[in-house]
This record gives sequence, C-alpha cells and structure tokens, in this order.
Amino acid sequence: MRKLFFTLVIVTGFLLLTNDNIKAGPDFDPKITLKSNTDYGKVIKERDYNKAVRKHKQITNSLLGIQLDFQLGYGSTSPNVDQNVNTKTISTESQGGFTFGSLININLLGLFDLTTGLDFVNKKYSYGIPYADSVQNIDSITNSVKNTYMNIPLNVTYSGMISEDFGMSFSGGPYFGFLLNPDNAVNGFKDFDFGLNGILTGRYYLNQFVSVLLGGNVQYGGLNNLLSANSVSSLKLVNWGAFTGLGIGF
Repeated sequence: MRKLFFTLVIVTGFLLLTNDNIKAGPDFDPKITLKSNTDYGKVIKERDYNKAVRKHKQITNSLLGIQLDFQLGYGSTSPNVDQNVNTKTISTESQGGFTFGSLININLLGLFDLTTGLDFVNKKYSYGIPYADSVQNIDSITNSVKNTYMNIPLNVTYSGMISEDFGMSFSGGPYFGFLLNPDNAVNGFKDFDFGLNGILTGRYYLNQFVSVLLGGNVQYGGLNNLLSANSVSSLKLVNWGAFTGLGIGF
C-alpha cells in the first residue's frame, strides 16, 4: 500500500511537470519572476512631463503665460556731466529716491518673456560747475536736481527655476522715459529720456499664481543727452536700485 502511494505521488508530479513544459514551449525558463502589468517607461515619462508642465507654469506664474509684477523700491542716481568750455573737474553727488513699477510679462512660445509696463523713478542728484568769482569767493555753482520720470521698458526676459519654489529671471532692453515735472524742461532738461535697463528678479512662489519678488535693477539714461545748457554739453545718468513686490498671474 505504501509503495502504491509513493508511486502515485511520483506519477502525478511527473504529469504536472510535463504539462508545464508543454505550455511553456521551447523558450521556457523555470526562473522565479514577479509578474507586473505596469509600464514603468510610461510612468517615468508622465512624471517628467507633469514636472516640466508644473515648472513652466511656475516660470510664467500663470496658466495663460501672463503675469503682473508690482514693484516698490529705492534707487540712487549718479550723474555724468561734461562742460562746454571749462576743463576743470565737475563735482557730482548721488542721491536717492523711491521707485514704483507695474510691469507685465507675456510669455512667447515658452522660450522667453516680453516685459513692458510703467516704471516711475525719482532721479535726484547734484553737480557743481567750476566758477571763479574772486569778489564773492565762489569756486563752483551747485545745481540740485529732483526729476521724476515715467519709464516704459521694452525688455526681453529669461526665466529659470532654482528649486521647486524659487525662481530667477533677468530682463533687459531699452526704455523710453518721460519727464513728469515739465518746469525743469524749461531750465534746459529735456522732457524725454532714452536709455538701457536691466532687472534681476528673485521669485518665491506662494502658490502657482502668486510670488513674492526681491531684486535689483540698473538704468543707464541720457543716451539722447538729457541737458542742453550754455555751461553743460552732456548729461547722462546711472541709477542703481533695489525693490520688492508681488507677482500675480492670470
């Protein structure tokens, strides 16, 4: 009886093994494998795509590729003055003033942004023209200037992400400025300023649509010569500033 039992066990095992080999075919590999229907290549591709879309939306700070930046800052203006006749050195003094900007960034083809808007800048400075007066013991005449300009930049902006929540952007190009206190234009200052500007902005994203701004900018103005006077042949201005603000996408 015992021999018959062992014989049945051996025959049954042999039949099961033979059946598996018949189903497996000539390429059968008896190694243990973990079966899974997951397409890991597709999963990785979708993950990378969603990550790229999320970063792109953060760069543009909106779904439509348009964002508004509201900036409040402070800048210092340094004048560069040339005289008509006197060869002595002109003394200059830099002064500071507040700035306010409302800029719009429009994303083009997902490559870069076109930035324009309104930028209000207080440019304060003074310069002393050498003047010899032995009677009154005067060696120079100091002119203090407090001009306010409304600038319209036409910048190209490149953006990138440093981390998931922090991005950087650089914007540069020409600007067109309009003097808002025309009484100074009567004194020789031109009411139009053409120059170049650059803006470096750091953005911390509170969410997909709102970011906190912190950055700096520089303006080189007076390419068209800001002052026409008897004693001054050329006036150009350099304004360095820092700002903070809020970026809102829509």
